[in-house]
Amino acid sequence: MKQPSYILVVNRTTVRRPVFVLGAPHSGVPEIARALARAPGFHVGAGSSGVLNAVHAVARRPSLAQERVSGTASLLREAYAEAWQLTPLTCPRCPGPYARVPANASAEPCEHSADARRYGDASPDLLFCANALHTAFPDALFVQVIRDGRDVVAGMLDDERALAWLRPGLLSAEHEFPNDFFGLEDESDLEAFRNGSEAAKCAMRWRGAVRMHARLRQAIGEDQLMTMRYEDVRGGEMATARRLREFTGARVSATELMDARAWAVGRWRDRLSRDEYGDVNEVAAVELSRLGYL
Repeated sequence: MKQPSYILVVNRTTVRRPVFVLGAPHSGVPEIARALARAPGFHVGAGSSGVLNAVHAVARRPSLAQERVSGTASLLREAYAEAWQLTPLTCPRCPGPYARVPANASAEPCEHSADARRYGDASPDLLFCANALHTAFPDALFVQVIRDGRDVVAGMLDDERALAWLRPGLLSAEHEFPNDFFGLEDESDLEAFRNGSEAAKCAMRWRGAVRMHARLRQAIGEDQLMTMRYEDVRGGEMATARRLREFTGARVSATELMDARAWAVGRWRDRLSRDEYGDVNEVAAVELSRLGYL
């Protein structure tokens, strides 16, 4: 594992081996992150505006991380230095942003901040700037979650936030290729994305995520990257918790993974119409087959 060439201190604690949970939308990232967040001494964030702005800047324009390596790394570290701060207004265990807190105490570490010894993040779309994160945090650990693309598409079709990224106005003729965030390999994919159904566009995004996962496995060693399948968690909570404990060092409890609302497998059978299934299969059959879903 690479040793960090920086010193990031948050809540009076030096950040070491942060854990980032990665995956396509609706792949089970929040569920894994929640189990990590409930481990003693672990603070896992998700969705901070500063982090999301940095993530989407890199995800939509991958060349930023290549052309401005040091600047992008600094941008991400600064975003997390702010997002991981536990103050009386940001700590989930404190009264919250609407509480009456003296001005001189509102920006200071709260009483719970001393309990946080490890840090992580599971913000949406984090996968698509994983290489930049690896540069920013050389000692980071990455947990990537892979799920059946048909179930992912079914979830995305019912998610207004996910569908918002499919608007044609977000793409331009000068768009970068390849771009895993939108699942675009070349200009022909751009045309298909613009003219395709919502199901096809969601499938392209899942396909891009799967390809990103594959490249990460080659770029980041096994000592820093763990891959897990969504479908293996239900019924395998003990094994999953054990793998997470061994990989991250966090005392993850299997009980935190036993949520009947999560780990639903095969939802696409009831959600996708015949045409939607056909569109998904046309776009992503190769990846679905390679991962054993077909």
